[in-house]
Amino acid sequence: MKNLTEREIIRLLTYKFDHGSSIPLGFNDDVSAVPLSPKAWIIVKTDMLVASTDVPPGMTTQEAARKAVVATVSDFAAKGIQPQALMVSLGIPGPAIPKKIQEIARGLDQAAIEYNCRIIGGDTNQAEDLIVDITGIGIANPEKLVRRDGARLGDIVAVTGPFGKSAAGLRILKSNRKKQAVRYRPLLRAVLRPKARLTAGIALATAGGVTSSTDSSDGLAQSLHQVAEASNVGINLDTIPIAPIARRFARELRLSAIDLALYGGEEYELVLTVSPRRFPALKKRVRSLMKIGTVEPVDRGLTAKLGGERLQIEDRGWEHFT
Repeated sequence: MKNLTEREIIRLLTYKFDHGSSIPLGFNDDVSAVPLSPKAWIIVKTDMLVASTDVPPGMTTQEAARKAVVATVSDFAAKGIQPQALMVSLGIPGPAIPKKIQEIARGLDQAAIEYNCRIIGGDTNQAEDLIVDITGIGIANPEKLVRRDGARLGDIVAVTGPFGKSAAGLRILKSNRKKQAVRYRPLLRAVLRPKARLTAGIALATAGGVTSSTDSSDGLAQSLHQVAEASNVGINLDTIPIAPIARRFARELRLSAIDLALYGGEEYELVLTVSPRRFPALKKRVRSLMKIGTVEPVDRGLTAKLGGERLQIEDRGWEHFT
């Protein structure tokens, strides 16, 4: 019998859960919603960090706990919503020594302060591996929430920053290249101290003109495929947003800088489609916003026109069970 990938597992589970009742955002957006009234939805998101698969070499326990919060907050950022509260469930390997618990607490508290949301409770259990599961809760006006499925023909495809740093930094950490670790500290920081683009996401959503949005924690290519599939459109890129330092690293190691940027994952930038008329105003609000392509008819798929040649972009990125 064929082993399932993460996305296949999700599709199988959600198919079983779909009993015909209306779920406002469906199962495939960055967050879930529970309507309170026509003007207010409770927004909920959960994200799980497991040490053996999500914590790279060199990351401290405090940094891992902070990263778990960042992953959840990033999904709120993609919707333009401020998370109000966090619930934390911990699986802790024995023996549970005070130093380790204090490191977890510091990382969680640091991130909660950083993103202006309170930790209000949770659960603790013994486990074979460190597990930090974060549930975020917020309130949103559904008319202002930015969905994943709103991209329209002619929209500008944009991102809030360049890509490739996390994939490059992860290679350095896994290979334990000490000289590169010194020369490329920003690449390591991208892995060990990731940042959710919450301020940018809220500013863009508030200004209006963003037609769809998702976070890029699964990689730029996979995020673009998700937006295209949800919105039933195609996307053509006229540039790949590669961070200069990632390009330099790739050149030194004879790697593909394009692959680092497209398929690396855990960048936590936002991937958006924007009304062309509103793009200049949004660019003034978020200076790092950059155009990378346009929304096209669905039969075009996801392509990049680089050097006069149109290339198909694979639907792959960071995914468990692969």
